[in-house]
Amino acid sequence: MGLRALIGTEGAGGFYRARHVQHDACPTMIVPALSALVHDLMGHDAQAAVAELMRSDWSRLYALPGTGVAGHLVGVPSPNDGEPLCGHIATANAGDREWAYLFGGHRLHVYLGVFPEVGPKRWQPWACWSVNELPTVRLDEVLTVQRRGYSTQWLAADHRKYAEAIRERMKEVAAR
Repeated sequence: MGLRALIGTEGAGGFYRARHVQHDACPTMIVPALSALVHDLMGHDAQAAVAELMRSDWSRLYALPGTGVAGHLVGVPSPNDGEPLCGHIATANAGDREWAYLFGGHRLHVYLGVFPEVGPKRWQPWACWSVNELPTVRLDEVLTVQRRGYSTQWLAADHRKYAEAIRERMKEVAAR
């Protein structure tokens, strides 16, 4: 299954409207794909790119490097197409998704799903790039964003388990 994400738009006040990407939705796959969609296929028109993204849920979305302009984006629509998700990014439950990629104005905002000490996974702002600069964002920069994200998720999961163990131990001590 792995590496699910949301992809869509973010408006004023953090309200988002997004579609699912079911597989391989890590930053090193999605950011180059979004760059190819906006700049190569849609002629630098972010609104047209968003309209294309919002037409369906996606099984996969990626760019094939070295295949030239217009045609190197691969988007595989999901057979489980549903309605777009809507909500407020600051309060939304990230569920089983790891990343969210939301176009807002002239920026691409990247969010990371992280478990707090208790409660459901929440979105944390993680990276942000100008849409106009996406073609010049170096892959090693995107890889660093991705690595830091996974490290943060692992540490948060470990902290959550540790805190739960302490709570359980405190219950045992109090019951004596």
